[in-house]
Amino acid sequence: MSHLNSAIDEKVLVLTIDRDEKRNALNTELCMDIAELVGEITLDNEAPIRAVLIRGEGRAFCAGADLGKEDGGVYGGGFLTSLQHMLTSIMNCPVPVIADIQGPAVGAGVQLSLACDLRVVGEKAWFQVPPAKLGFALDNWTIRRCVQLLGGSVTRGVLLAAQKMDAHEAHNVGFVHLLGDADAALEYAHEVSRNAPLSMKHLKNVLNDEGFGFDLSPMQQQDYEAAWNSEDAKEARQARSEKRAPEFKAR
Repeated sequence: MSHLNSAIDEKVLVLTIDRDEKRNALNTELCMDIAELVGEITLDNEAPIRAVLIRGEGRAFCAGADLGKEDGGVYGGGFLTSLQHMLTSIMNCPVPVIADIQGPAVGAGVQLSLACDLRVVGEKAWFQVPPAKLGFALDNWTIRRCVQLLGGSVTRGVLLAAQKMDAHEAHNVGFVHLLGDADAALEYAHEVSRNAPLSMKHLKNVLNDEGFGFDLSPMQQQDYEAAWNSEDAKEARQARSEKRAPEFKAR
């Protein structure tokens, strides 16, 4: 069963993550479905798409990666590869991709928000990147993109302290382009879709030419693998299942 709904509204492709029972958590299938639909867009379509709007159905925009082993979750094989493929597909899409964030965006949900070109955010939205609480490690792109779009000081609070940002805080640092509800997000997408396609494609190419990718330096890669394979990461999983605070021991 697909958990991604798609519809075309004039020149806007609307993609809705429809997995409310999991608060729209991403798994391998969802990442690949989003990547496929976004990757099919060209500027010479018979029914032209000039903007993409990504939204979440129900309580959350995206509560992050599915933390289970089943259904292509983060602890299963291939999830991180499919996540990076989705993020790259969004950045390489020739038309602007807009995130309609009307609820929480956590972890991979923030990564999805970071990959999008523009963000419309509602009053119930908030952002959090919690690997420091979960024993995870992040790829180079996510960290650098946070610095680029949030600023270095805010990024340190978001990543090292796992601080939440509400909609207004995110707007104040420039991460949010419009505060508004789902209707406002769709209207914003229509406005963007009326701009010159070749101009927008060129602007995206230049804006996303950031000089960094997903790869880490050898030392960073060693730390990355140590975090993912650590006893602390296992302790965080165990603590979640037992509904208690984890006790980290740096091993």
